[in-house]
Amino acid sequence: MYAAFMAVGWVASRRAHNGTAADLIVAGRTMPMWVAALTMTATWVDGGYLLGTAEGVYKSSVATGLQGGLCFGISLILGGLFFARRMRAYAFTTLIDPFEARFGAGWAVVLSIPAMLAEMFWSAELLVALGSTFGVILGMDLTTAILISAAVVTLYTLAGGMWAVAYTDAVQLGLVAVGLALAVPVALAAVGGLGHVWDVYATARPEAATLLPPLHASGALWSHQRIVSWWDVSTMLVLGGVPWNCYFQRVLSCRSPGDAAKHSIFSGLLTIVLTAPPLLLGLVAFAYPWTPDVATQLAAQPADALPLIFRDVTPQIVGLLGLAAIIGAVT
Repeated sequence: MYAAFMAVGWVASRRAHNGTAADLIVAGRTMPMWVAALTMTATWVDGGYLLGTAEGVYKSSVATGLQGGLCFGISLILGGLFFARRMRAYAFTTLIDPFEARFGAGWAVVLSIPAMLAEMFWSAELLVALGSTFGVILGMDLTTAILISAAVVTLYTLAGGMWAVAYTDAVQLGLVAVGLALAVPVALAAVGGLGHVWDVYATARPEAATLLPPLHASGALWSHQRIVSWWDVSTMLVLGGVPWNCYFQRVLSCRSPGDAAKHSIFSGLLTIVLTAPPLLLGLVAFAYPWTPDVATQLAAQPADALPLIFRDVTPQIVGLLGLAAIIGAVT
């Protein structure tokens, strides 16, 4: 699979034929809208998105599991409505360019630091998600998995810049869709179907079986503080999903301001839709009769819910396709 990613990246690198900075960073501003939409969706539908959605449903509530995908999808839609068209019309190259134009080079340097740190820590989160998945399913050492994955992604990015990233993203998002589409019905069938899974979850956690938190404090789960916290985090995700360089890199790669806006809105809708499969698998993790050893592992590390489903609940070939979905999402 990693060899295939390298091959796709190498083929895509030939699109960057001029060798200019614009070719490397924003694909020469000639990226078709469908490619931009796929790479934008793939950027948000990452390993943390998949593992975190399943983990949130398993250990807390449906509203917690839904929160990330829903809010980031809304964030992309807001970006398309209010920011993408203007940024592309000015033909900026990075997120920091408008700040440099407004406040000068000194402040641009200062403002680039949090943007850089955010991307760096996000990359670390993704690689740990992938490494832990390798460890659960393949028994691979965490450090080895992280180093191999980081090397592959870095090499194809260096080879072709944004073009290589965009085309490998499209392939990787396809892996996510195929892997989850095959895993979800098999996993649901293993625990008696969707209706049974929902009944088990709703019976054990009646307060948790809602898409949004209640308006008023309700029971032990939804205290006033937790309700306020959920909406606080949701606001942070919706507004905080806009100021990322990886977002504007794709916006600025589009052929026109109109394409930039439309691709962002379409990507937001796709991001929301793709929340459903890991959310359903989180319900499966809750209803499945795990062995005592696995149940203890899940209690200590709920983030392992998704890879454990691929390892223990689904047949081996489906589990490997599930692993492929996580690999695709991370890379």
